[in-house]
Amino acid sequence: MNTVKTISISGNMFALPEGMPAKDIQSLAGFLCSLSQVRNDYNYDNSTYVHSLGDGVLVQIADRDLISKEEASIIEKESRARYQAKRKAEEVAAAAAKGDLIALHVATS
Repeated sequence: MNTVKTISISGNMFALPEGMPAKDIQSLAGFLCSLSQVRNDYNYDNSTYVHSLGDGVLVQIADRDLISKEEASIIEKESRARYQAKRKAEEVAAAAAKGDLIALHVATS
């Protein structure tokens, strides 16, 4: 596992170049804070998008621990399977507690 410095721009995270000087990071973050997002709203009357200025951007600098793509994929798949099994068990228990035979049948199918 290695640690990298990242910049997050309104929730989108990017790794900064290794060894980037703090002064350059501060300059980049300062510049990005001056930007505004552009909103896209759909105009159903003529099937086009209209654009307007939205809010400013949220910029955050942080150190992040990184793992390999393969390890991240395995963790995501295994944790999702556990989450889905837990949710299914909760649905079955709730249906059984209510005596709802139709919901119980659907939850166990």
